[in-house]
Amino acid sequence: MNNKLNSGLASADGLKKDRRKINTFVEVEAAVLARDHLAATREDAVHSREDAVDLREEVATSREGEIRVGQALQAASDDHMLMLQEANARLIIATMEAQRLTEEVQVAKAQLEIAKSVAEQANRAKSDFLSSMSHELRTPLNVILGFAQLLEAGSPPPTPAQKVRIEKILGAGWYLLEMIDEILDLALIESGKLSLSLQPLSLPELLLDCQGMVELQAENSGIRMNFPQFDRPCIVRADRTRLKQVLINLLSNAIKYNRAGGAVDVSCSTNAAGRMRISVKDGGEGLATEKLAQLFQSFNRLGQEAGSVEGAGIGLVVSKRLVELMGGTIGVESTVGVGSVFWIELA
Repeated sequence: MNNKLNSGLASADGLKKDRRKINTFVEVEAAVLARDHLAATREDAVHSREDAVDLREEVATSREGEIRVGQALQAASDDHMLMLQEANARLIIATMEAQRLTEEVQVAKAQLEIAKSVAEQANRAKSDFLSSMSHELRTPLNVILGFAQLLEAGSPPPTPAQKVRIEKILGAGWYLLEMIDEILDLALIESGKLSLSLQPLSLPELLLDCQGMVELQAENSGIRMNFPQFDRPCIVRADRTRLKQVLINLLSNAIKYNRAGGAVDVSCSTNAAGRMRISVKDGGEGLATEKLAQLFQSFNRLGQEAGSVEGAGIGLVVSKRLVELMGGTIGVESTVGVGSVFWIELA
């Protein structure tokens, strides 16, 4: 029985030892787990600290970026303000300059209006003077021409010497009368008092009348006259008297400024716009380009004042004004040494 008791006690001691071992093992395991947990916690703390450091660095970097952005914005704002100030200054200067130029333009316009008014008054005074002078000259000139014609047709007839003198008186008188008429026409045109009667005209009939009026002049100068032949009616719209005056002037000039034994060719054609062009071609010396620019200036004879051809230098001026008043145009083409072609175009 004692043996059984001892054996039971030994078993109990063994169980206690085993329990202690188990408890020790459990404690060791718990200590290891606690240590591992503590290590993990410590590692997490380290990571958290590193994250905090990184976050702080990011915040610092972000703040530095914000500072730089703020500085850049401030610099841009300063530059923008400077640019605005410069633009505003330039705008003020430009406005002042524009105002100055506007004032100068207004002053110039006022001066121009004054000069225009003075010129118009002077032009009217000139026209009135020319008109009055022309009428005053015409009366005694008609008396001179009348007496010269009486002497030419008187009885007994004049002697040859007297006849020559009478012809000179008549020639000079008719030339002076023609010049007076041209001056009077110019004065009427410039004053706006010239009245025209535009109507359909037969061009063949008008040219035939002109041919009859210049044939004697052409014959005396030894110039051949070549007029066109019409195979159909040809109508232009113009003032009959004034168109004839223009054509006579062009034909007379072509005869006067032609070469000895030369010819005058008259032609008619229709352009693409349906306007009639009447051309008068001569075989004279022709005109240089610089003289063409002066051709339609009043009292400008292009250096022919000392020549043998009579003229006052206003026939072409009057012709140009008359053609324009009839709604037409006039022009010239000339080649030195070959001759000139004067033309007019009418509807």
